[in-house]
Amino acid sequence: MLAALGSAVAHAGMALFTKQAGDTLVFRAVSMAFSALWLAPLLVFNAFPSWEVWRFLLLGAVVIWAFNMLMISAFKAGSMNLVYPVMRGAAPALAGVFAWLVLGEALSPVAILGLSVASAAIIGFAWPERGGAPKAAALAFALCAAVMTATYTVNDASGARAAASPWVYAAWFFLISWITLGGTAIVRRGANVILAARAEMKRGVIASFFNVATYGLALYAYANAPVAPMAALRETSIVFGAVLAAWVLKEPFGLKRGALAVVLALGLIALQLG
Repeated sequence: MLAALGSAVAHAGMALFTKQAGDTLVFRAVSMAFSALWLAPLLVFNAFPSWEVWRFLLLGAVVIWAFNMLMISAFKAGSMNLVYPVMRGAAPALAGVFAWLVLGEALSPVAILGLSVASAAIIGFAWPERGGAPKAAALAFALCAAVMTATYTVNDASGARAAASPWVYAAWFFLISWITLGGTAIVRRGANVILAARAEMKRGVIASFFNVATYGLALYAYANAPVAPMAALRETSIVFGAVLAAWVLKEPFGLKRGALAVVLALGLIALQLG
């Protein structure tokens, strides 16, 4: 339970650093580079993955690249306390709907209740505010990022089980993510990428520990306890993210968004437990 909660806090911290970055794309590339560096010894002292593992790594590389691009766009288009709860909360809700529609998996009454509550909370975040700025673009990016999250979660779970160790899979995951994001940064920033990387270096190093922590603690929790309640606890990152956005970024929090963040987390817990 402590590992799952720690993973939630680390994920919210990672999102906070991403939102604060001057050049978000270069920042994500730098943080992934250092994340890969910390786990590099696992690549040296373990056998090269088989094709059974690589097919998940290659698919995951495409999905996680798309997720990062969408997350960056969402943070540029909207405030963290708007897009982060939707980005995190919509993923398990969408997974539940997809499992029901596509795979024919039955949902228990508790799961249906949780899905309904979570969906209502997401609609509440998206509901237009009187005199507020348009939120359509920010929410569209956040929802698309949620779809990518649901996709790479299933893909990476399968890949980690096929690998010799989940940590070896994680090491390759960060290495490939660094290559794809770094390549994108070089293409988009050109000769300015080095200066931009230097500016994001300090923050990127700190964020890399959050990257490894949120992924590693989640793996530990899933390996030592039932997955459903641990995954539900990890969704409390929604609340931690909303608090960090109000406390550090000084974004307007308000009673409405605070209540919606708590309701969304409770709905997701009910969905997972159901």
